[in-house]
Amino acid sequence: MNLSFLEAFLLMFIAVDPIMIVPIFANLTGGFSRNQYRKVYIKAFLVSTLLLVTFWLFGESVLGHFGIRMTSFKIIGGLFLIAIAYNMLFDKRSERKSNTAEEAIDDNTIDDIAVFPLSIPLIAGPASLATAVLLGEGKGDTFESYMLSLGPILLVSIITLIAMIATSKISRFLGPTILTVTEKLLGLLLGALAIEFIIEGIETTFNLI
Repeated sequence: MNLSFLEAFLLMFIAVDPIMIVPIFANLTGGFSRNQYRKVYIKAFLVSTLLLVTFWLFGESVLGHFGIRMTSFKIIGGLFLIAIAYNMLFDKRSERKSNTAEEAIDDNTIDDIAVFPLSIPLIAGPASLATAVLLGEGKGDTFESYMLSLGPILLVSIITLIAMIATSKISRFLGPTILTVTEKLLGLLLGALAIEFIIEGIETTFNLI
């Protein structure tokens, strides 16, 4: 799928959803010292970025190994992203992410929350990993095409890191109302982009182009 840099960035941004990670990160790191706080967001950034880049680089090859065509992955990936968009529009996604965070604390995994649940599945979750694979299809053979394809992933990862660093300030500045409105707008955008994936997958599969 030939996406512009802006379209790829929006798709990746919505899949990762750095805005909704902010209140969960604040909850998970409450009472941490400055040094502990820093270790958590740096490790979460490194682990999640490595996962996303790995799926971007090798995802299509892995699919080919299992005999899965990229068009099939586009269709199922689009359907999955539509489900994510629905949850965002009807206040299900933030509740699910919060529940995941609470389960992690209850299971006494507080010492390694940078990996679970921050890196997996809150940042590098099914939606963002699927998006990384889809973006990897357009990496081409030139350095420029690589950067246009990989750039949105790296940029969103950096934005997520900044969001974690500035969690307390962002939460106070945005407030619950703005967070809710932003979440619903992003949900609409994600739903529209997901449908484009499904349409292209169907058109290619049945030679309708």
